[in-house]
Amino acid sequence: MNDDAAEFRTMFIFSPPEGAPQRWGLTFPSFADALRAKEPGAVVETWSGHYTGETLTFQIGTSTGETAEGMVGVEPNGVAIEDCTAAEAADFAGWLHQAIVPAESGLMANIREGVEWELPMVELRGSTVTELEQCLLGHVDRVLQYEEEQLG
Repeated sequence: MNDDAAEFRTMFIFSPPEGAPQRWGLTFPSFADALRAKEPGAVVETWSGHYTGETLTFQIGTSTGETAEGMVGVEPNGVAIEDCTAAEAADFAGWLHQAIVPAESGLMANIREGVEWELPMVELRGSTVTELEQCLLGHVDRVLQYEEEQLG
């Protein structure tokens, strides 16, 4: 595995499995309530853009004590968190599993660079933050290797 994968900071994008874009039943109020249960002072704001539609933005503390910004979409369901390492994103994904993702649904992930290269999302398997981190690190490593191969 590329040593840079663990330190690589990017946007992590989480969504339900393909073919079930509304599977989480996510709403802005339900996400905001879950976030405020975790962090009572969390900053949450709804806005609407011409191209992006209605979006909820938020700030959340990471596992390293930093503050990360993120966004939520409901059509289709999805959550992104910006400027994080795989370890920070795994901690966030663990919270998503507990607070947002229904037990019968799954959790898919990609990173900004993977989306830009049109690479597929990866299913996050595992129930511990350590397992989620290993899955995310593997995906980051694959995307970085692909990018290096394409750019030479």
